[in-house]
Amino acid sequence: VVPGYFSVKEAVFPFVKFPGVDTILGPEMKSTGEVMGVGRSFGEAFVKSQLAASAKLPETGAAFISVRDGDKLAVVHVARELLKLGFRLLATRGTAGVLAAHGIAVTVVNKVVEGRPHIVDMIKNGEVSLVVNTVEEKRSAVSDSRSIRTSAVQRRVTYYTTVAGARAACEGMRHMKSLVPYPLQELHAGLRRRGTIAKWLEKWSH
Repeated sequence: VVPGYFSVKEAVFPFVKFPGVDTILGPEMKSTGEVMGVGRSFGEAFVKSQLAASAKLPETGAAFISVRDGDKLAVVHVARELLKLGFRLLATRGTAGVLAAHGIAVTVVNKVVEGRPHIVDMIKNGEVSLVVNTVEEKRSAVSDSRSIRTSAVQRRVTYYTTVAGARAACEGMRHMKSLVPYPLQELHAGLRRRGTIAKWLEKWSH
């Protein structure tokens, strides 16, 4: 049975209860539960799943982007979508260079190791509303960017550690002002109708 709606399941991790814990997911981590969002589109279902997991998607402000080399071209699409949604863009030099080369307006900010004022200062000062941060699979790279992720958690700043997650967030933010609750009975009735149509098609295909 192929339903006529989308369902997105989200795991809930209690990072807020453990200040300083890195949010990069590892095999030793366990979620404290799961939630699900349902919608007529993927974006609607995704944003509902985020809200259910207490990860409120921002509607405006500054979005910070800093991604590993392998993600720099892929994040160009995300940056353009964020601009369309009304966000201002901040990025570290490497990422900003790629975005600027694609005609995207972006403000360069310092990494922590480059001196103050840096991105962690901006997060702590409430100047950032969304973080997109991917890192190389090297211990040094993960360590260098850890303060960005932990500061985002402490300040309740929504963050994504994959480009795929950031793209999904953009889809979701487009539906923030048009969310609709659906009775389960309505969704299940739709499944039955689709099932009836499938049986009818099967009957007439022979």
